[in-house]
Amino acid sequence: MINCSRVLSFVVLAISLFAQSSASANEQRVQPFDAVYDMYRQGDNLGQGNRSLKALGNDKYTLELNSKIEWLIFSDKRKEVSLFNYTGNKLTPISYNYDRSGTGKDHKLTVDFKTDGTLIVKPKSKKSPAPDKWQADWLDEMSLHMQVQIDLIAGKKRFEYSIITNSGKLKEYKFEVIGNEIIATGMGRFNAIKVARIYDKKKFYAQHAWFVPELNYTLARLWRMKKGVEQYDLVITKYTSN
Repeated sequence: MINCSRVLSFVVLAISLFAQSSASANEQRVQPFDAVYDMYRQGDNLGQGNRSLKALGNDKYTLELNSKIEWLIFSDKRKEVSLFNYTGNKLTPISYNYDRSGTGKDHKLTVDFKTDGTLIVKPKSKKSPAPDKWQADWLDEMSLHMQVQIDLIAGKKRFEYSIITNSGKLKEYKFEVIGNEIIATGMGRFNAIKVARIYDKKKFYAQHAWFVPELNYTLARLWRMKKGVEQYDLVITKYTSN
């Protein structure tokens, strides 16, 4: 004869464990980190870059990128910093700063996402500038990195974002998960989620990114091709969770 009391106890326990597991998954968040990357182009090591996420308190965070590369007579040094609010599974940008120097023309840009909906971009793009008002879910080039990470943790497979670019324009970026892949890095081999950017019209463009669940879904590799020529291959070599 079936012991109804035991069956009921088992069902209650199973439901409880499932609820705890679901809550744990829903509560998983991107944690502050420091990551160092080697940068390659067509097999040549060009230099290094680092990305760091810092918690400032009151749900405010900064994500910063610093890089310096040299290749033949070409040099490029840049710094990008995004300040944003991070609550639940959503980012709300506050400001973005971009500073690039080296071969060619230097370029600086600041973007302020005001709470009244005003968007201030300095300097404004001379061609197709971003509008003077911004909408919910808009991001900048750096907060985009974080939102992709958050959406991967949530299990999403396709993503579409409205981005204020480092040229001061408003663009739509589309991505999709195309599978899992073992990648080799300066930290060893990892099973990574491979994400591709979708280009609607640019036939000879490609961009792939690999995120590692073992490292809290951190970006571990980023590769880009433009007009059939490899532009860069960014590979993680060090990661510290803060």
